[in-house]
Amino acid sequence: MLYKTKIPEAGQFQQRINIFVVFIIPVFLFACADKSKPNRNALLAGMYKLYIAENADSNGVWHEDPWTKGGTGYIVYDGIGHMAVHITRKGYNDYKWLSEEESLRDEKINQKLDSMSTEELKDAVKAFSSSYVYAGNYTVEDTTDVVKHHRVSTSIHSPVASTVRRAFTFSGDTIILRVLNGNRRLKWIKQP
Repeated sequence: MLYKTKIPEAGQFQQRINIFVVFIIPVFLFACADKSKPNRNALLAGMYKLYIAENADSNGVWHEDPWTKGGTGYIVYDGIGHMAVHITRKGYNDYKWLSEEESLRDEKINQKLDSMSTEELKDAVKAFSSSYVYAGNYTVEDTTDVVKHHRVSTSIHSPVASTVRRAFTFSGDTIILRVLNGNRRLKWIKQP
């Protein structure tokens, strides 16, 4: 027995192609679409140098914070959730102390401390307390331009394991971090 194959007419063939295009192609496009959530942490990736820290007065006018005037600082975001910040006052890097190797040896530290006068000890405490450092993890909130720093190590003992929130905005190569519920902002310039 021979089978007869009916060849579709040109109009029916075109209709089948149209059905294919209308229903099948969108399925492929949807399946290939990147549905992953964007990495908001990557927005901040980079190393930034402190340009200025400012406080707002009662009229909302910004003035340079005397604590950081003439000092320096860096903040680093790795883009995947880790960060570190170090801010120092003017003169911090000029303070003469032990070499790196000596500062790791208790006997050298004790010798240095025992040889210092009360005024020299006060100067040392002032110099070391002017170094503000913390490191930790960070997350950028999904719906607002707010970064949360989850501190895991800090030079100031009271905020260990605390979380702070900072609003952020960009202006060219500058990121501005503003303390929420406060009157302080810090402007950082992105480094190459």
